[in-house]
Amino acid sequence: MRSRPWLRALLLGATSCLCLCTLPGPAAAADDAASTPTPDAVEKAQGLFKKGAALFESRRYALALEQFRASYAAVASPNSRLYIARCLAELGDLPEAYLEFERVAEEAAARAKTEERYAQTEQTAHLERDEIARKIALLTVTVARPESATSLTIAGKEVPRERWGKPYPVKPGKAEVVLRTQVTSIPQTVELSAGEAKTLPIDADPSAPDGDAGLLDEGPLPPATAGPSPRAYLRPYAYAAGGVGVAGLGVFTIAGLMANSTYSDLAESCQGPCPIDRQDDVDAGKTQKTVANVGLVIGAIGLVTGTTLFILSITGGGADEPQRSATSPELLVAPGYVGLRGAF
Repeated sequence: MRSRPWLRALLLGATSCLCLCTLPGPAAAADDAASTPTPDAVEKAQGLFKKGAALFESRRYALALEQFRASYAAVASPNSRLYIARCLAELGDLPEAYLEFERVAEEAAARAKTEERYAQTEQTAHLERDEIARKIALLTVTVARPESATSLTIAGKEVPRERWGKPYPVKPGKAEVVLRTQVTSIPQTVELSAGEAKTLPIDADPSAPDGDAGLLDEGPLPPATAGPSPRAYLRPYAYAAGGVGVAGLGVFTIAGLMANSTYSDLAESCQGPCPIDRQDDVDAGKTQKTVANVGLVIGAIGLVTGTTLFILSITGGGADEPQRSATSPELLVAPGYVGLRGAF
């Protein structure tokens, strides 16, 4: 359900006020690598942040991104960086937004050691990063003998060396990985889906004696042993349907005999149209005939269904049957439903 515009505006306003309040003030503690910002820098950063928040609320994310980046350049606040990551996410650059949320979390965690107000920023960054992770893929490239490598690119972007061996966000689909050395380049292609995480080992010096240590020869596969049919779960339904069929035929037989007996008695005693006082017997005969017909239909359907399900339950090999692909149709049997499911 979409939130009401006034509620969205209220929440954004409250968040913006909180972020403005947590921007470093003139007396804020300095980072290890930067001096305390001046009052003019703080005032400038707050003004830019307000403009960015207004643009973000009006969904002009590209312009808002410029304001938040300018605010962060004036005063390096994790809250400005949080909105930089949000703008990137809204603009569809999910891998870069993922990386930015990680930077926000790291920066906020460092600042929270002396300024508790940034603890909430760290938690928010982790939550929004994890939400993005469901829409992208994470690829971890482990490099053996990294001293022989000069660069690593994933999906066309160069990965900093300190990031090697850590999950790197990429868009779902085919990702091109290239590890370069001083003498050659080693390309790899990985297929990834949304929400998937994979690890790709690459040896920067495959000519080394143990360069192919990651490829282990496990010998021939053991002979496959026969296993139960993958459709064995259909057998109870087959027995149940067969039981219904037998019961239906039993009803047909009994009701049919009763109807024949009733009609024979009426034909013998009435010798033509029956008087009004025998109407109850006539109605009973009609009911018995209807019950017999219904029993015959149910019996036939039950036996056909039971036979079909039993045959399905014993067909299809065990271990020697090829694995069914995701696009193959499959039989679904559930209470009150029998059908096929498949992808096209």
